[in-house]
Amino acid sequence: MEILSLTIIIELITLSILSRHLTQKIFTLFLHIFSYRTLAVSAITALFFPGTVIHELSHLFVAEILGVKTGKLTLVPEGIEEQSIRAGSVEIFHTDPFRRSIIGLAPFFIGIIILCILSSLLPTFWEQTIQGYTAQKIFSTPASYFLLLTSYLIFCVSNSMFTSSEDMKGVIPLGVVMGLMGIAIYLTGFRISPPAILIYQTAQVLSAVTNTLTVVLLLNGLLFVSASGAIWLAKGKARKG
Repeated sequence: MEILSLTIIIELITLSILSRHLTQKIFTLFLHIFSYRTLAVSAITALFFPGTVIHELSHLFVAEILGVKTGKLTLVPEGIEEQSIRAGSVEIFHTDPFRRSIIGLAPFFIGIIILCILSSLLPTFWEQTIQGYTAQKIFSTPASYFLLLTSYLIFCVSNSMFTSSEDMKGVIPLGVVMGLMGIAIYLTGFRISPPAILIYQTAQVLSAVTNTLTVVLLLNGLLFVSASGAIWLAKGKARKG
């Protein structure tokens, strides 16, 4: 289980870095296509819109569940001409660090759950799509369109689920405090022995998350290479022009 946990941490760090670079690549590609920054921002906002909706509604719903008052919800950028663009936001009123941390991390954990569900559907859609391809009916079966839709949603969610600096308010201090408490409890010699069934179920969940993140990394990696190639071709055409 330790190996699975370490694998997940490495995959999440890799996905976080890849997500930032992929978003920048796509934005650069849109700049080459539209030539105007405003249009490029509008295009990338539209592209990531489903992920933005899930991200902000995660904050909102978890805040409501925890009894924290919320304010204005925004799902589109404000101040599109500014250098730093926030695709969406939800106003969270003051609360204790514990609930603020849960609200801030909500999009990440809900995103992981959604990705696990979506990735579990891919093998079936892929198999049915391949069968349609061999029968020369690739886009005549619903599975082909479901495969594209599922892949698109995985792309949107995986690149929108990571928390911003605003979301992380209270998370780091609380994490430090809980970490120190954990170390103190460990040093006192206190140990918890969970039942075998819990260990088994936890390992199953970690394995599913590992497989999901592997699929997500492969998909985003392919998109990164494709976007990089498209930018290279666009620059080549611009030089010739």
